[in-house]
Amino acid sequence: MKKLLFLFLFLLISFYTFSQTNNQKFIEGIVYNDNSYSIQGVHVLNITSNEATITDSDGNFKIFVNLNDELIFSAIQFKRNKIIIDKDVFDSLSITIYLEEFVNELDEVIINSSRLSGSLMNDLQNSGIVDNINFDDLGIPGFTGIRKEDIPSNSQLTKELLLAPLTGSLDVERMYNWISGYYKEKRKEREYKNDYNLIDRIINFYGLRFFIDEFGLNEDNIHEFVTSAYQNYPLEENFKSGNYSLVIEYLKKNFKRLNY
Repeated sequence: MKKLLFLFLFLLISFYTFSQTNNQKFIEGIVYNDNSYSIQGVHVLNITSNEATITDSDGNFKIFVNLNDELIFSAIQFKRNKIIIDKDVFDSLSITIYLEEFVNELDEVIINSSRLSGSLMNDLQNSGIVDNINFDDLGIPGFTGIRKEDIPSNSQLTKELLLAPLTGSLDVERMYNWISGYYKEKRKEREYKNDYNLIDRIINFYGLRFFIDEFGLNEDNIHEFVTSAYQNYPLEENFKSGNYSLVIEYLKKNFKRLNY
């Protein structure tokens, strides 16, 4: 009986994957700001298929999608926008996106007796700034308003499968989500969102002017530059630990590595 069940699941998954691949279409779109000006350098990510692209100088982009795929549009100085590819968009093969400008409200500034040295690394190290700490940083479960979907580990699912003949029960939905790759995609999506949020925090912490003056980067290249450094150096652990000067050193190493 169990063999028949798994054979059925395998055939169902194979049919689903085949149909999804065949239905994939290439859509075109354009991204505007609130004033209807096109935006260059917007990151367009299909988190369902992990495909990505960037808008050109006229705000245009092209990307492969399936029906019900989820796209995320993000750029420095703009609020992130997320859309689902519904039937209308999928059939029309075109889409128009508007991004709202991000207004960064400054916190209250308290002036103390400390004097700035003129060196960003030294001033950051002596500033006593502590990065915001949340439940995830401390490893403590805490409710923040939206419950995350439970994504079981592969070892947990394997254990459930092996114990099924003894317990006489098997959660077919969980097994299907496992075999179909649903849980794997959700793990990738969650990991990507965490990484993307931290990269944005790093950029906002040091400010666009720092990357422009220190490395001579254009605004459109800053996110890509920090992403590259994040992927090649331990930026996350050092930024969360408050080692801001060390993060700068890694950014400089990344700059030399890329031979800008």
